[in-house]
Amino acid sequence: MAFKENFILGPFSVDAEGQLSPAVQGVSPGFSIRWRGRVVHARLDQSADRDGCLHIRSSLGRIPSSASDPATRVACFTALRGVLNALPRAWAARLLPDHQPLLEVETVVSLPITVTNLVVELTLFLFALSPYLDLMDRAGVNLVTASPDSTPIVS
Repeated sequence: MAFKENFILGPFSVDAEGQLSPAVQGVSPGFSIRWRGRVVHARLDQSADRDGCLHIRSSLGRIPSSASDPATRVACFTALRGVLNALPRAWAARLLPDHQPLLEVETVVSLPITVTNLVVELTLFLFALSPYLDLMDRAGVNLVTASPDSTPIVS
């Protein structure tokens, strides 16, 4: 679908062909979505050679404290070790101080990118993420409620 004029869609400027670019030059546009009760952040960077990098990060939940539920905590850490051993090579994982396992991935994308292609890239990540969420959910992780001050990953 062709548009008559460029318009702003969140942090993006959309051209007549539906291709995205940053609405504010020098700022990497980002956005957040919810997937299965988790907040997933995405940010699009452009390098000097016109290739783009889509950064995506998602929490797996929060591992309960040993004071509240020691058995579930052990089960969660056991499941987390299994998840970490099964992650694709391109994915990185770290444990935040509040006991949230965080998954991060960077994907090279062709720029300019259309809204459709950006959604496809994010959807592929979400489908690949789902089995790991299943494992962590069965182990008993807690979902993390988004706080009003949580912000997307925007540079």
